[in-house]
Amino acid sequence: MSSSSSSSRRRSVEDMISPMDVDSFDWAAYEGTYQGRALITRLTHIPTLLLTSSSSHPPPYAIALSKAALTRLIPHIKNDTWDYTTYFQSVRLLLDPTSLKKPDESTMDIDESAASAVAGDGEVDMEWIENVKELERRENTRLDVELRGYLSNLIKESIRLTYLAFAQISIKVGNSSSAMKNYGAAREYSTSPQHHVDLGVGIVETLLAFNLPATLPGHISKLEATLDRLHPPPTSTKNQAEAANVTASDIRERRENELRSLSVRKSVMIRIKIAKGLVALYNREWAKAARELLGVHEDCGGQGDFEGKAISTSDIGLIVTFCTLANGDRDQIRRVLLENPNYKSQIDDSNSWLIDLINSFVDADYGQVMRLLYKSEPILLLNPFLSAHTTTLIDLIQTKCILQYVQPFSSIRIQTMANSFGLTEEQMLGLVEGLVEGKEIRGKIDLIDHVIDMTEPDYRNEMFKNAYQVGKKVSEVTQSAILRMKMIEAGLIVDPRPPKSEKPGSGVDEKGQLVLDEGLGEGLGIEPDSYDA
Repeated sequence: MSSSSSSSRRRSVEDMISPMDVDSFDWAAYEGTYQGRALITRLTHIPTLLLTSSSSHPPPYAIALSKAALTRLIPHIKNDTWDYTTYFQSVRLLLDPTSLKKPDESTMDIDESAASAVAGDGEVDMEWIENVKELERRENTRLDVELRGYLSNLIKESIRLTYLAFAQISIKVGNSSSAMKNYGAAREYSTSPQHHVDLGVGIVETLLAFNLPATLPGHISKLEATLDRLHPPPTSTKNQAEAANVTASDIRERRENELRSLSVRKSVMIRIKIAKGLVALYNREWAKAARELLGVHEDCGGQGDFEGKAISTSDIGLIVTFCTLANGDRDQIRRVLLENPNYKSQIDDSNSWLIDLINSFVDADYGQVMRLLYKSEPILLLNPFLSAHTTTLIDLIQTKCILQYVQPFSSIRIQTMANSFGLTEEQMLGLVEGLVEGKEIRGKIDLIDHVIDMTEPDYRNEMFKNAYQVGKKVSEVTQSAILRMKMIEAGLIVDPRPPKSEKPGSGVDEKGQLVLDEGLGEGLGIEPDSYDA
C-alpha cells in the first residue's frame, strides 16, 4: 500500500476525536440504557483509549473528555460495586492523566498519601475503600469456612453454590479472571442440565459485561448444547392427539410447562445471540455479526430484561448498520436495513443519522456518504465494541463506494471523482492508487492527465485459459492412468483390484464350446456338449 493510501488510515485517534466539542458531548446518549458493570466498562473505555493512544502528552481535549468520563464513572463504581482497584486507578487518572503510561502501580497500597482527587467531596474516599475491602475479606472468610465443611462432607450442591457465591464476589470487586476460576470449579459439582444452563448463562453474562469476547466461543457452544437438551427448540408440527385417559388438567399443565420452557429458552437465546454477534464482530466476520445481532429482535423480540447489561439496543443498531454496509450489496442493504421494521425499531433519535447514511449509500450520493463517515469516526472510536474496527469498517464502506462509482466508466478524471466524493484531488488520488495497487480496480492511472483508464476484462481470453486448464488437468489424469496400467502389466506394482473369477463355466474352451460347471449345468437341465459357443 502506498503512503498516499486511504485517508482514514492516515488519521490518528487524536485527529478523529479533535472535531468533537467536549462541552456539548451527549453523555445521556453515550450511557444510554447501560447499567452495572457494562456501564463501568463503557465509561472506562474513554480514558483508556484517549490517554494511551498518543505517544506524547495527551492533547487538552482528550484530557478534558477523559476527566468528564472519570467524573461520571466514579459514583457508579462506589454505588454498584466493591471495585476499589478501578476506583483508585480512576482517581489517579483524574490527578495525573499520564499515569496510564507509567509503570503499573495498581497493586500498591492505597493510603491517605496516595492522592487527593476530585471525587464528590473533593478527596479520595478512603473510608469507602477500607469498608469494601473489609466486606470482601469477611465474605471470603465466611465462604471459605463453609466450603471446607461442605468439602469434608462431600455435599455437592452446597459446594456448587459456594463457588458461585465466590464468583459473584469476584465480579463485584472487578476481578473477571477469579470469577472464571470459580465458575470452573462450580462446573465440577454441577449435576443436572439446569445447573449447567445456569452456569453457562452466568459465564456468558460476566464475559459480556467485561467486554471479553475472545474467550466466549467455547462457553457459547457448551451453553447452546445444554440448552437444546433441557429446553428443545419448538417444532412446527402439530401436537399429537391426546390419549383418551389424559384429563384436561393434564393437558393444561403440559402446555403451561411448554410455555415456561419456551420462555426460559428465549431468555437464554438472547444472551447467546448477543455473544455470537460480538464474537463475530471481534473476529471481523461482518455478515455473521449483523445477522446474529439482528436476530435478537427478529427471533427473540428484543433484549427484554437483559437490556443494557451487556449491550444496548442503540449499539446493536449501530453495529448492524456498519457491518451490513461493509459487507452487503445494495439489494441486501435495502432488504436488511431499509425495509426491515425490526432494524428501524433499534434506531433512536441519537442515531437517526444512520438512516441518512444508508439512504445516501443506496442512492449513490457518495459525497454525503463520505461526510457522514467522517462524522461517525469519533462515535465508532468511543464505542467499546467498534473502536478497534473503526478504520477497517470505514475503509471497506469507502472502497465499496469508489468501486460502485467507477464501474460504469471506461475512463474518468480524478478531479471529477474528487468533486463527487467531496475530497481534494490529492486525497482522491491516494484512495484510487491504493485500490489499483490492490487490484480492486482493474485499470491504470495517468498521472500526467490525472485520468483513470479502466481495463475491460477479456472474456474470450479467459474462456480459452479456463479450457486450457481443464484440458491440461484431464491429460495429466489420463497419462497417470496409462502409466499405472503399464506398470501393473510389467509386474512393477500389484493391481489393487480383486482378481477375476476363474470358476468353470466362466469361459469357452479351445474348440469354442461353452464350458459350464457340472453342478450348474445339471441344475439348469443343460447338457454341456449340446451347445456351441
